[in-house]
Order: sequence, then C-alpha cells, then structure tokens
Amino acid sequence: MKDILIGVIIIFVVFLIGDFIYAEKNTCIRNEKEHIGEFCKCGLIKNQFDINIYIFDRYW
Repeated sequence: MKDILIGVIIIFVVFLIGDFIYAEKNTCIRNEKEHIGEFCKCGLIKNQFDINIYIFDRYW
C-alpha cells in the first residue's frame, strides 16, 4: 500500500512539472474583474479541462 501511494505522488509531481513546462509556451486571456483582457501563461489543465487554478502567476 505504501508503494502505491509513493507511485501516485511521483506521477502527480511529474504531471505538475510537465504542465509547468507546457505553460511556458502557451498563453490565454484572463477574464476576472480586475484583470479583463490580461494575458497570462496557461497549462494543460486550463486548456484541456477549463479548470481555473491560478497559482504562481499562471493558470494550471
């Protein structure tokens, strides 16, 4: 059971690192009240699943 948990954590971390690298090349437009029309970096989660997680000055 411990090995499975460690494997899932490793997969999650590798996915986040890959998404961080993917976000360096892609941009999208923010549609929040204070930031309408502002460009920011967007990762795979934002582009494919349309989930807005805004951390570290980018959408994940």
